Amino acid sequence: MKVEIRRLNEPLHVGSIYTQHGAQYLVMEHLDDCLFPAVHLRRLKDGWELDAVGAALYDTPRGVEIQWDYSLHGHFVPRA
Repeated sequence: MKVEIRRLNEPLHVGSIYTQHGAQYLVMEHLDDCLFPAVHLRRLKDGWELDAVGAALYDTPRGVEIQWDYSLHGHFVPRA
């Protein structure tokens, strides 16, 4: 059985939280220094931050989720 995943034509908003496979990601900022559209994300459960290149919202069997092509500069940010 083929599972259809459809890209949505909706922007990612700074300050918004989106899910991916149950994890929640906060959009920190849009990045201008990448060849393709990218956003800086923080995973809320553990503070992992990354630059998600090609990030977009998709309609999946789990509901609307954020997905991206690849990530750069992943690192943990110490909690204050």
